[in-house]
Amino acid sequence: MLTSTDLIRVVLVDDHKILLDSLVSRFQRNPDIEVVGSATNADDGLALILETEPDVVILDVELPGSASFDIAEEISSRLKNTKMIFLTGYLTDIFIELALRANAKGYLLKGEPIESLIHAIKKASRGEYCFSQSVQERLVFDQDKNRYSIQSKSMLTSLTSRQIEVLRHLANGMSVKEVARSMFLSEKSIDSHKYRIMNKLGIHDRVELARYSIREGLTLP
Repeated sequence: MLTSTDLIRVVLVDDHKILLDSLVSRFQRNPDIEVVGSATNADDGLALILETEPDVVILDVELPGSASFDIAEEISSRLKNTKMIFLTGYLTDIFIELALRANAKGYLLKGEPIESLIHAIKKASRGEYCFSQSVQERLVFDQDKNRYSIQSKSMLTSLTSRQIEVLRHLANGMSVKEVARSMFLSEKSIDSHKYRIMNKLGIHDRVELARYSIREGLTLP
């Protein structure tokens, strides 16, 4: 029988409450996993994770509040023993790339059966990588560096995780003021990000920017 110190301590962060509650309920029936908390937005999730220092964190790509990849980078830098798995509906190269940049151990799609997620949690807790098959097919493994990377690079890889988040908001038709309010940043900061994004991508029209984002899978048409 496992003791409390043997259990894999897990925190879940997802803004879909029904999914979150279902996962918590299912994990509570698993003898190897202890759910130490859950949150429905990035900021509460980060506070909870820093307080509880879990073994594994399950993060959605899209969360209210701070960008998921921003808090993932903070978790990676502050909690060296905490492993992260992204659970999302987005099969998008740049999101996989950002997850790997943040030292995530897994990237799973929400269409996977619950058993796959439980298996991934156990692998991640041991420091092993875990990906959905369709994600794995987009990756190459560097044995020297002992890490995965995306096979095909796009211009989006030149953007920071915060710039990706700004781009997604702009592509969804939000104004600079609305993006600033959503991301808790100043309008001047968003304007600066917007200028850098357009320069890096060589796109200087909002409509074309939206089309490019849809083609790259950053946002839905």
